[in-house]
Amino acid sequence: MNERAEDVDARFWDSEDGLKARQRCRSLVNAIDDGITVVDAAGEVTFENERAGDLLERPRDVLVFADDARWNFVDEAGERLEPGDSPFDRVRARQTPISDQIVGLRRPSGACTWLSVDGAPHWNENDEFDGAVFVFEDVTDQHNAESEVEEILGRVTDAFYALDEDFRFTHVNNRAEELLQATEDELLGEVLWELYPEAAEIDDVWNAFQAAMETQESQGYELYYDPLEFWVEATIYPSETGVSVYFRDVTERKEREQYLEAAKTQLEAATEAGAVGTWEWHVLEDSFVTGASFARTFGVDPEAAREGVPLDRILSSIHEDDRDRVAAEIESAVEHCGTYEAEYRVWNADDELRWVVARGHVECDEDGNAERFPGALTDITERKRAELEVEKQSRELETLFQVLPVGAVVANADGSLRRANDTARDIWGGDVFDAESVEEYEKYPAVWSDSGEPVGPEDWTMYQVLQGEEVTEPNVYEIDAFDGEQRIIMEHGKPVRDERGNVSRAVVTLTDITERRAYQRKLKESNERLEQFAYAASHDLQEPLRMVTSYLQLLERRYSDVFDDDGQEFLEFAVDGAERMREMIDGLLEYSRVDTRGDPFEPVDLDDVLEDVREDLTVRINESDAEIATDDLPRVNGDASQLRQLFQNLLTNAIEYRGDEPPQIDASAERAGDHWVLSVRDEGVGIDREDAERIFEVFQRLHTHEEHPGTGIGLALCERIVERHGGEIWVESAPDEGATFSFTLPAVRAE
Repeated sequence: MNERAEDVDARFWDSEDGLKARQRCRSLVNAIDDGITVVDAAGEVTFENERAGDLLERPRDVLVFADDARWNFVDEAGERLEPGDSPFDRVRARQTPISDQIVGLRRPSGACTWLSVDGAPHWNENDEFDGAVFVFEDVTDQHNAESEVEEILGRVTDAFYALDEDFRFTHVNNRAEELLQATEDELLGEVLWELYPEAAEIDDVWNAFQAAMETQESQGYELYYDPLEFWVEATIYPSETGVSVYFRDVTERKEREQYLEAAKTQLEAATEAGAVGTWEWHVLEDSFVTGASFARTFGVDPEAAREGVPLDRILSSIHEDDRDRVAAEIESAVEHCGTYEAEYRVWNADDELRWVVARGHVECDEDGNAERFPGALTDITERKRAELEVEKQSRELETLFQVLPVGAVVANADGSLRRANDTARDIWGGDVFDAESVEEYEKYPAVWSDSGEPVGPEDWTMYQVLQGEEVTEPNVYEIDAFDGEQRIIMEHGKPVRDERGNVSRAVVTLTDITERRAYQRKLKESNERLEQFAYAASHDLQEPLRMVTSYLQLLERRYSDVFDDDGQEFLEFAVDGAERMREMIDGLLEYSRVDTRGDPFEPVDLDDVLEDVREDLTVRINESDAEIATDDLPRVNGDASQLRQLFQNLLTNAIEYRGDEPPQIDASAERAGDHWVLSVRDEGVGIDREDAERIFEVFQRLHTHEEHPGTGIGLALCERIVERHGGEIWVESAPDEGATFSFTLPAVRAE
């Protein structure tokens, strides 16, 4: 057989001339599906078959394999080959054959053709390197498929490894390396049972692998693996060449199941005692199943709750201010398959608001979809009420410190000073609030401001408050502060009581009124001087004025028949001027005595005041046909006689400046916090907005005496009276549109 073959081979190459032999040789080489090239010692291609031309996509005359930068060869990782790593360079450098070198030929388009290259050197007659022959195969499809498989396996979130029929590792993904606590290099080619001998001793593991190989059916197991210290869930998929194993760490899930099982037992016992309620929400079916205790807490029919109700029915019983928050927390727990804890208010079956705390955990399937949401509920109403009361007291105390622009000092029930704010320290000239008892209050030197008597420890406001007294009428002391200054301070105080009504804290506020007292002294001196002036106006100015008036009247009686018309007119002017001068002096006297000669404030019924004023103005009201409408007016804290003067001046002005029509006057009142806003509205001639402030100044008039008589003091007197009552007065008006005079007066405290 071999001799016949050799004979045929000889005839194929030698029976024809050399040209035909080369043609037959080329035809044979071109028929091969692999690329073939012959390269000389310089790296230039001296021969290529057609397949080589197709794969390399370059004509032979430009093919140079040695150090040709035009070749973009890359390794299997896609990185450009370093000089000396190309197939030709390796054959030339080693002068030995190479086999199955995988290289990529990067095209200008970015695509890559992957080649498996074999090469062998050849020699000349002097045994010198004369070039090489290369055979290369296109393995692009195979390479890409393997890359895709590698990428897919690398993306698998579960751990994955493959074993051959001898249980040797052939592939391991990243997650498997983490869980097996070994690198891919340490695992590949090694036998599973040799690396992990303990696994072979576990019947569930050994039997699962053997059954998978023998039956060619998938197997699985779940157990705690001591050597690696975690719960493992594994599935084994067999094939003709071995098995593929998917496994994952389920320790967290197992611990959660064990916890919930133990918690369920405890909760069932607690539920029987009536302390809490339990629930289980079947998420996909939206069926919220719970016991009678839970159902009653949420005002749900126990029978319906036992069968299951929608979650929205449960949410509808939650207080409206908490509902959205609770719904969002439930949604978050379901989305993340996490734990849940929420504290909120709920309306029970008796329409009573209860505080509860709910705790649970969402259980999800392998794909992370929520399935069950079990949990428990505890009624914490009593505890919460106590906490809220403590928070309320803390907020009140903190408010005193942060909001009031005064000093504040807090003491414990035993008198030890607990806390003081910066203002208090400034008033006393340092951080001196370290007394441990009432007796140590002796260290704070002071006298009573009104009497100058020394202040003892039990005279301080703090002591009074500790005895349970609320000090609303301030104590006023003159202190020798620790910074060397003398100050006058005013103190108020209030006790803080515990749940039994006992004083647990005392809070005292102190205000530095040194400058206020100095101002009050100056004001008092000024008022005294003003009163002296009023006295002079009353006596010294009025006496000569009475003499002038008397002599003018005497002239008028005795010599009226002597004067001609001009003389008579001049005499009338003089008498009228003297009379107006008297009225101005009387008005100025009354204006100056508003603060010094007023009566003490007391509750005053303004309905009675207005009735008295209407009676005093009866003649003017009748003469002008005035109509005065009024609402029910309130009781205010004030000086009745001055308030009567206030209303009289305003009504008199409304009648005087009525225009051409009979006066239409309306009096009304509106509550605004701790004071009343009173308004007197007319439909008279009105006032220009530019004069709205000027009319309240002394002796300021907008009309001549011939147009409207008056002294120019009436509205100024109104403003002075209102200011004495701690209020303000203003006017809203426009020419020919009437005027509304409004002013504020303090409400009676009980009202």
